[in-house]
Amino acid sequence: MQSRRDILKLLGVSVGALGLSASAAAEGLAAFADAGGQASAPLWLVAPLQPGSPLGKGWTLSALSPVERGAAVLTLQHSAGGLARVHLCARDGRPKGLTHTALFDLLLMDGGQGDRPTDEGLGRALINLASRVKQNELRSADLRVRGLLSHLERVERFGPEALV
Repeated sequence: MQSRRDILKLLGVSVGALGLSASAAAEGLAAFADAGGQASAPLWLVAPLQPGSPLGKGWTLSALSPVERGAAVLTLQHSAGGLARVHLCARDGRPKGLTHTALFDLLLMDGGQGDRPTDEGLGRALINLASRVKQNELRSADLRVRGLLSHLERVERFGPEALV
């Protein structure tokens, strides 16, 4: 079993970077290590947003999945009918995707290789969403995002075709 220190190293952050007291971090990491059973969707990361919450530019948060294959999937829906799938992955030190926080990368999974232009409205909605995640990760000692991997770890473990 990994120690609390190992988990922080894995996340690539220090207690100070999270703005947590040592005791709050220890409590959160103990809960992380002791969590059992099926992982649930990390709704605390997007709180107070919930399904149906507007993100701007016609986009709303439709759903947030539990962690599967190393990521939680945010499904966004546009008022004109478009859908976007955003994979919330652990950040491994180098930002990936359109936006990121200290602990997480938000990757738009649209079948491209990062070479397509992203709709500006969707990009702004993702920036708003990342801002909410950043606020929540800095305020919470609850670091339970069990099973989250970096995008590269996911590609190595599951293959790119399995990450749609």
